Amino acid sequence: VPEVQEIPEMVIMGVSACDVQGLKILDRVFMEDEYKDPNYTNRREKTVIISFDCLAPYPSCFCELVGVHPYPEDGFDLNVSIFEDGVLVDIGSQKGRSFIGEDQKFFQASREQINKREKNRQIVVEKIKEQNREFDLEEITEKLKGAYQTELWRQPKDIENCVQCGSCTNNCPTCVCFLLEDTGSQEIMKKVKVWDSCLFPGYARMAAGVSPRPTLYDRYANRLLCKYWYIVENFGMKGCTGCGRCIAGCAGKIDKRKVLTEVLRERQRI
Repeated sequence: VPEVQEIPEMVIMGVSACDVQGLKILDRVFMEDEYKDPNYTNRREKTVIISFDCLAPYPSCFCELVGVHPYPEDGFDLNVSIFEDGVLVDIGSQKGRSFIGEDQKFFQASREQINKREKNRQIVVEKIKEQNREFDLEEITEKLKGAYQTELWRQPKDIENCVQCGSCTNNCPTCVCFLLEDTGSQEIMKKVKVWDSCLFPGYARMAAGVSPRPTLYDRYANRLLCKYWYIVENFGMKGCTGCGRCIAGCAGKIDKRKVLTEVLRERQRI
């Protein structure tokens, strides 16, 4: 039985919309499934999430392509929208309402302030759409179903640049894969949970060194199929928030948007 760690209450401030979406996915995996992770649940219940509208998306951001906006709509306790002459604070939960309490600095927003926020939000939405015009991820879940063929994933030449460093999985807000390690001494043994990466050659390796995903292309395909198909089937939402960290942090300079666009076009062709 896992030991539940005692932790203090905390506030995480400045959470982006893509990370709020990531937390919603992690909640489905670790809190809302049949088997709950007690330590994750404990931390979530003791944490206030204060999110912010995105004002300056990175070139690698593509949230709009996967149905996520650059501003949170739910999943936060408080959300802050900044504009020229002030801020708007939305209350997203009872936890957020209790956090603010009866603070007299807060008052009802005017229609003019709300309009300013909506204008700012739309500017960012259009910027993200513009920087992603060359990519097409429309109906990606339906189009990727059954796309196991290794040859299909050999078409995008960029995949061969992957050095299997794990940067994409380590930076992803929705990756949940872990490895259980047995450590200890003659007196005491511990089973420790550590993060793992599905791109590592040893991730799927079994006894006698056999692996169902022996090539880099198999592992890369599995990662993207997991994000856009498997997680949708199991948890009802895409496992990608469009944050773009996997693109920005890739040592091989692989743009996942380009890879997916090429794979989807090739799949339609065959």
